[in-house]
Amino acid sequence: MNPNPIVSRAFCKRIFFSVVCATQLVAGAQFYGVNEPVMGTYEGFWTAPDGNKGRVSSQIRALGDGAYEGFVTLHRAKAMIAALKLTSAGGSSAETVRFAGAAISPQAEGDLLPTIEGKAQIQKGKLTGTFSGELGSGSFEANRVVQTSPTLGAQPPKGAAMIFDGKETGKWESFAWKLTGDGAMQAQKGDLRAKDKFTHFKLHLEFRTPFMPKAQGQDRGNSGVFLQSQYEVQVLDSFGLFPLRDDDCSGLYKVKAPSVNACLPPMQWQTYDILFVQGNPAKGELPMVTIVQNGITVIDQASIPANRVAEGTGGGEASGGFLRLQDHGCPVEYRNIWVEPFFSRIRMGID
Repeated sequence: MNPNPIVSRAFCKRIFFSVVCATQLVAGAQFYGVNEPVMGTYEGFWTAPDGNKGRVSSQIRALGDGAYEGFVTLHRAKAMIAALKLTSAGGSSAETVRFAGAAISPQAEGDLLPTIEGKAQIQKGKLTGTFSGELGSGSFEANRVVQTSPTLGAQPPKGAAMIFDGKETGKWESFAWKLTGDGAMQAQKGDLRAKDKFTHFKLHLEFRTPFMPKAQGQDRGNSGVFLQSQYEVQVLDSFGLFPLRDDDCSGLYKVKAPSVNACLPPMQWQTYDILFVQGNPAKGELPMVTIVQNGITVIDQASIPANRVAEGTGGGEASGGFLRLQDHGCPVEYRNIWVEPFFSRIRMGID
């Protein structure tokens, strides 16, 4: 996000991203349907000479021109016990990508994880490597897997309202986004605003970010889901990053970072299942948000601070509908958007 509070973040970024994406389109870049054999999720196990062992998980993202980066996390039972940042190194070839493994600082993670270093390589869909440090020494092996969200394709329950089914656009004000023809819509020509207004609701939507390997940070597949048109849940290609910040994918911007990176690779459909509970100033109640990304709760009952209730989280609108989708000039796509409204906090199980 643009840290300059003087200049409109949404305005500046829309201009900047439009230039970035337009430049890549002119250059013939392909945003979807790219075969990237190294990028992806890897799942397996680690072992140590002293008999310790556990699960290993890794995300690897493409940076273009044969370069990659990502992370490996080591787990014992259900707890993460160490993390390693991977950066592609010399000696790589078309068949094998080699990585140097550096420690992820405790300051960056926020938890005092043991410091480890190591090295790794990916060959024919398999990640192998070694580590050493405060955890001791050991090795790991993981296979590339394709994961999907358990709520992908979820249908609206009784009483829910379909906001976008791939065809009808009447639920939106001044609809100008591109219909892709396969049930999705692609961001373009400004933000998209829902007409409906709800107080408390559960929102389901599906999105996918474009393949932009040479872009970094906020330049990489950026969009946003504004709850009540004010509070932004970030949409971004944050796959392969660890730890995440509040301006990364599934973060509640300026409020709370996701507890885990539950992202899937770019080009792959992902889901948000979001619970929003409106506050009641008369009772001292603040708005509350729970975010489930791809079936994993990444933010659980986060209260929006009073100053953010008054100001929003940046780039929002105080009097809009219950939902606003942001266009930052990148061809992010959305589909299967529906909302289940609730008319009291008690019915939502909050009180």
